[in-house]
Amino acid sequence: MTKLKLLMALMLTAGALTAGVFASYFKILQTSGNDDANGWQLLVNGLVQSPLNLNLSELNAMPITTVNAVLYCVDLPNHPVAQGNWTGVKLNLLLGEAGVSSDAVKVAFTATDGYTTDLTVQTAMRPDVIVAYELNGQPLPEKLRLVVPGKWGYKWISSLSKIELVNFDFKGMWESRGYSDEANIPSTP
Repeated sequence: MTKLKLLMALMLTAGALTAGVFASYFKILQTSGNDDANGWQLLVNGLVQSPLNLNLSELNAMPITTVNAVLYCVDLPNHPVAQGNWTGVKLNLLLGEAGVSSDAVKVAFTATDGYTTDLTVQTAMRPDVIVAYELNGQPLPEKLRLVVPGKWGYKWISSLSKIELVNFDFKGMWESRGYSDEANIPSTP
């Protein structure tokens, strides 16, 4: 094959790949505005009496709670990552709707990308722990974020898609690597 033919073949391949990437990007843009239509769901299951499978419209129809809180990363403890008024649904309301089994000891959270974290059932039932869909009146780009005031950011899972009640000491991604399972922020980070 001559150099010119090789160059032409490479250019055609690159063009086809670029067209495919742009087509995928535009498809994402077209569907991202209507989350209920493309099947996005929040699943609440495990040791519950009535598993839940909720879309954003159903979450928005539930009683609204706003919590003023600051998200801190354990790696940069003196610099807030995000702060303000987080609006969503109390986690204890969702757990109450599902009916938590008395055998449950932990709540395992999973994001759409596979990231995991956990809380004890006792912490999950706190009235200031919410599943947020807005920050300062604006929709979150990640759809849902668990807001856990007073805990390090690795407990504030973003792109939340699954809440599972379990009867064992579940450890999330960072907790299983040695990070504190309590994740309490000192009074002055």
